[in-house]
Amino acid sequence: MIGCFPLANTRLAAWLSRGWLDRRSAAAVEFALVGGPFIFIMLFVVEISADLYEQESLDTGLHQAVRMLQTGNAQNVLNGSTFVSTYLCPNTILLSCSSLYINVQSLTLNVGTVPTQYSYIPQGGYTDFYNYTTGTLPMANGQLNLSSFASAQFCNAAPSETLLVTAIYVGPTIIGNMLPNVLSVSYNGSLVHAVMSQVATVAENFTVTTATGQAAASC
Repeated sequence: MIGCFPLANTRLAAWLSRGWLDRRSAAAVEFALVGGPFIFIMLFVVEISADLYEQESLDTGLHQAVRMLQTGNAQNVLNGSTFVSTYLCPNTILLSCSSLYINVQSLTLNVGTVPTQYSYIPQGGYTDFYNYTTGTLPMANGQLNLSSFASAQFCNAAPSETLLVTAIYVGPTIIGNMLPNVLSVSYNGSLVHAVMSQVATVAENFTVTTATGQAAASC
């Protein structure tokens, strides 16, 4: 019977076609409304995950590397690049050695009486050296400032010296362009992702075996 009404068949086909197109259009609109935020959230999760991983890897690597300074096993190191390539980078995982920066600072001791049970502390004493850790990236005029992390300014540890060792890793950012100064910082004219780790410690009273084991004050 339907074949007897070609006009009805044509109208039915047109109605079904319009309905299919309407559904596809609705799906496209829904994806445009939901897809964009969903993709952003997924990239945000990836960015935060990368941040946490880089921070953990840098913390672990720095603690291992500082141990070499603390015990006098890195006395032959003359610059930051050598320290990074020899001691810091091998103790990190999946971090680029060329993007790691190190700074070793001798902390000022305060005058005071040192209890006998703390004989490893130089006479004069000091306040809690962990108070020297800042936890903030070195910034100047809105830019990441790594001028004090130059290799030539690296100062090796001396026996019984109080040290603050800072390491910074600079890597690419995924959505940092969308959230500058939140997930990224400006460095050398571009936005990068930077993480920092700090360790404050007292070097052991090790025996100086080479001329390179020197106090930071003499650098």
